[in-house]
Amino acid sequence: MSRTRRLWAFGALIWVTLGLMSAAQNATWRALMGRPIPWGSILPNALGDWLTCGMFTPAFYWMVRRFPIRQTKTERWWSSLPLHLGGSIVFVLLKVSIWTPLSNLLNPTGTRTFSQMLLGGFYADMLAYWAAVGVIHAIEYYRESRERQLEATRLALDNLRAQLQPHFLFNTLQSISTLIHRDPPAADRMLTDLSELLRLSLRNPGSQEVPLREELAFLERYLQIMRVRFGDRLVIAVDVGPDVLDALVPSLVLQPIVENAIQHGMEDRPDVGHVNVRAAREGKSLRIEVADDGPGLSATPATDGIGLANTRERLLRLYGAAGGVDVRDGGGCTVILTIPLRS
Repeated sequence: MSRTRRLWAFGALIWVTLGLMSAAQNATWRALMGRPIPWGSILPNALGDWLTCGMFTPAFYWMVRRFPIRQTKTERWWSSLPLHLGGSIVFVLLKVSIWTPLSNLLNPTGTRTFSQMLLGGFYADMLAYWAAVGVIHAIEYYRESRERQLEATRLALDNLRAQLQPHFLFNTLQSISTLIHRDPPAADRMLTDLSELLRLSLRNPGSQEVPLREELAFLERYLQIMRVRFGDRLVIAVDVGPDVLDALVPSLVLQPIVENAIQHGMEDRPDVGHVNVRAAREGKSLRIEVADDGPGLSATPATDGIGLANTRERLLRLYGAAGGVDVRDGGGCTVILTIPLRS
């Protein structure tokens, strides 16, 4: 059963239950007063009254989604109250307009006018509107919470798939295979660093953000592998101030950027390549730079890899317009990440 059908079934069940409870209350009162209990009249009237309210459920949903009562950065929770107050009055008038002739059909010996029905059930109908709006808000909040959890899980899985690319693992394993006979201690160090790298990547699979110091610890394991692989041909410098080490950053965000820098900086290059990683406070943001002195993106067929594309999407989803990725080409390539500064 689809989600929409489940919601309709749930809504119908709620309104029918309220009708049955109302009928039971009326019957109980009559029993206590020693009066007869005409179920043939009590039950249809109670169900008709509440189901007439229930037919407006789509309108209730529209009001909640169009004018939610919630606190945001741009709106206050009470800003939608006047609109819902007006909506509740319109609902009561429409509901009574429909219920009055229907009630007179069910009770031909005791017909009542629109004004009598309005005055007799005004507060109960108003309460029905606000109760329905409250329940729908709760359902919507739960749905949004579940969607955020699923999105966080999806991003975490996408993050691992995109950051630890198969070609990196294959290249590392190939380097280990080559070093086993030529330099066994170096092969052992690389295998140890690779194992630790994989362990760190899976340590917090559900965490979208980690302190920068943890991200740098993960990056250092990756850089140790690269240093063994390229030897003296690769020089890597990391310059991060102590005042930003506790800043939160997306988990595993640096490795694919640095991998791109090494790939572009070392590709078909006989001399020494340099990669610099910097992080510093810039106003209310954290600025992270990864620069290489290679030929630049203009000298390579691809201008944006999976790592950069995935990073752009992650920052957009996590921070909106407050986060971003800037790529500067010329005399090498520099990738600049902008992240809201939070500890």
